[in-house]
Amino acid sequence: MAEKLAVTRQAVSRWENGETVPNTDTLKLMAQIFEVSVDYLLGQPAQLCQSCGMVLRDDGDKGTERDGSTCEEYCAFCYQRGAFVRELTMEELVESNLLFLEEWNRENGLHLTREEARAGLLEFLPTLARWKKCGEEGPSSPLEEPQEQRGRDMNCP
Repeated sequence: MAEKLAVTRQAVSRWENGETVPNTDTLKLMAQIFEVSVDYLLGQPAQLCQSCGMVLRDDGDKGTERDGSTCEEYCAFCYQRGAFVRELTMEELVESNLLFLEEWNRENGLHLTREEARAGLLEFLPTLARWKKCGEEGPSSPLEEPQEQRGRDMNCP
């Protein structure tokens, strides 16, 4: 690691022992090497996409606003250019996610059945901004969309 960061082994040892901390440029390089955000390295909790729950590890995972800036709430798969990529219900999102269950189980060392995963998703997704129940605060994105559009995105009747 010291070689990849162009620092001494002693510097890495001091970081590991809590004697010192890496400088900002080194933290950025470490984040690139480990494919995580600097916030993650500093102990900040990972952000989740407020539509699908994907972990937003770095800016490349994040969607974009109308002006092309990074969206802090939604992933690139759900949100691009200031709008949701697909009009779908929560149930359709669940079914779409279940297509990747085998891969997800393998990556996480789990053996969830489709029924267990479906139940977990149906419990988890309503906690995210896009899927909150009608009457609760909806997505906090700066989108200025009509109320009827927000209701459809939030799976309201």
